[in-house]
Amino acid sequence: MGLINPMAWARSKRTGPHALRVAVGACLLIGCISSSFAQSEPPLTVPSTGSLPGPANAIPLEGWLLFPSIRTYSLYSDNFFQSPTARISALGFGASPSLTAQWSNGIHTTTLYGNIDRQVYPTDNAINTFDRQATATQTYSPLPDLTFTALGDYTHKTISSGLTNSIPSPIATSTPTPTLLPNGNTQLPNGTIVSPTGQIVGQANPGLFANGTSVINPYDQFTGTASVNKIFNRGILTLSGSTARTDYENPGTPGFTSNSFSESGAVWLGPVFYAYSNGSFALTSNASPNPNSSAYRVVGGIGTRQFGLFRSSLYFGHQGSDVQASGKAGGDVYGGAISYYPTPPWTITASIDETINVSSETSASTQALAIPVQTPLQIPLSASTRITATSLQTTYAISQQWTTSGSLSYTRIEYIDSSRLDNTWSADVTLSYDIWRNMTLAWEYQFASILSNAPFTSSKRNYINMSATYKF
Repeated sequence: MGLINPMAWARSKRTGPHALRVAVGACLLIGCISSSFAQSEPPLTVPSTGSLPGPANAIPLEGWLLFPSIRTYSLYSDNFFQSPTARISALGFGASPSLTAQWSNGIHTTTLYGNIDRQVYPTDNAINTFDRQATATQTYSPLPDLTFTALGDYTHKTISSGLTNSIPSPIATSTPTPTLLPNGNTQLPNGTIVSPTGQIVGQANPGLFANGTSVINPYDQFTGTASVNKIFNRGILTLSGSTARTDYENPGTPGFTSNSFSESGAVWLGPVFYAYSNGSFALTSNASPNPNSSAYRVVGGIGTRQFGLFRSSLYFGHQGSDVQASGKAGGDVYGGAISYYPTPPWTITASIDETINVSSETSASTQALAIPVQTPLQIPLSASTRITATSLQTTYAISQQWTTSGSLSYTRIEYIDSSRLDNTWSADVTLSYDIWRNMTLAWEYQFASILSNAPFTSSKRNYINMSATYKF
């Protein structure tokens, strides 16, 4: 499948000179404001109206477009739960059918998504999983530069992490059509991510890493989200709010409710530089015995559009948390990223993030500190730490059919006023082949390592996944 022109695709929603100016301006603005390293700059939340109906394998049905697909895969891990003491080697097989249904008249867009994921492990039936997700998204765009979005989601997971996220992650669904991503790039149905100028800048990979020690602890999560996005003459602003309820099947694990609010704003300072700010705030109401808590992370920075073969950004901010009857924690965050484009199909991005958390909390937290980098180790809010996280990512389009991507991350966790030191490594390599227009083969290898001078913490994990995805 060849690259699309995001400009032509964006113009399919509206016609006329004003619509064209808005579409071009929005794509240029968002594309240049977008982060080359999404974790260091929380992405601008662009509404999902970018996922417009298109000819990509759609089945029409009374005004709706249906996008059914099925993914079958096999996987192997020599330490399935990233455990330091009880390693479980597992060979498994999985199948994941999904269906996206979409209706749009250019102003109103309704998107329904459903997915079932079943994994079977012949050598250890105890870790078999049966996950499912159902999402309904409604968008309303009374003007080309103003969009309101409402989303409702139900998710069931069989395996959960040892700690919950202090700041909830946004709901993610598959991409049946060329879709405008939150950072302004476009993701094609085969997973290739291109910039507004059509340059390949990334590849969407399956999330195989289990952050921290994972356990079999099934839960149901119900989420509702509302957001508004406004594009101005020289800037963009997105506000969103979300509420989520999580209930565990294990009666010994209390459920909780999370309410979160986020903002993303950016403005051009000139033809090259832009300023931006991104913030998230979350309130978690825990069922007994866990106390209520709050957490936030706010950053602001300056970045550049691509100049020559490079693009860069720097940011500074603060993060903190407050756990009822336990205490507070917080500290500065800062970092930056630089991207290098040696050729149109090849992208290299290097980034660094420093997160400081000085804690006065008196009890061990059940929530994890928000670290904007992929790492196999979770850090509780109650730990006083200085975390330095670095990452190197690359994507290369070998041809229209073959694409490869890789990442290498190193994280150093220093415990303040303690001799404890943790180091983590994670690596990922993916190769995908569009064997037909409707079918993609993918091979992925992931490695995660935790090296610590604390007892019962160090561990290693290898993970291999081979899959075939067919879109009807």
